[in-house]
Amino acid sequence: MDLKRDTATVAAGADSICTELQFQEQTNNRVHRLSERFDFFHVITFLFLTYNAVLSSYRSRGNPGDLAFVISCYGELILLFWCLKRYENLGADAPVEHKYRLKVVVWILTTLLTVMFAWRVSQIMPLCLKIVVWGMSGSVIVAGFYAFFIFSGDVKGANDYCKLGDEKHELYDSLNPEEKV
Repeated sequence: MDLKRDTATVAAGADSICTELQFQEQTNNRVHRLSERFDFFHVITFLFLTYNAVLSSYRSRGNPGDLAFVISCYGELILLFWCLKRYENLGADAPVEHKYRLKVVVWILTTLLTVMFAWRVSQIMPLCLKIVVWGMSGSVIVAGFYAFFIFSGDVKGANDYCKLGDEKHELYDSLNPEEKV
């Protein structure tokens, strides 16, 4: 009798563990879906950016050039974040032309922001530092163009470089499934 009671207790415990695991999985799925729709980090970043833009606009209300700079930078950053989010959300089945157009828009926006900030910073610098600022900005723009449009990364080459090709890993294979988690 003790064996039957212990078996029933173990079975009841296993059922409760399975139920608890299913509940945790459902909760995790709900939280994941909520976080996909409403990303708190993005909202906080957007609110911080908006607060700074409003504050900077208020401070530069007497100078139309400064006000135009603040408003245009804010608008470009919002467009850049929106385009990056759209690019992140594109699936593998998205048309290549759509991805390419988004990459072009992202590169144009980052180039425009880089030039605007370099122009703004170089206004207060002596000549030798203006040359450094514009040289660094130009190198960032050229490197971005190269990374976005010219460089076509060879994934197999990267895997060979990192030694993660198709070869079997003895240590990983020697682990049991519980240890792999």
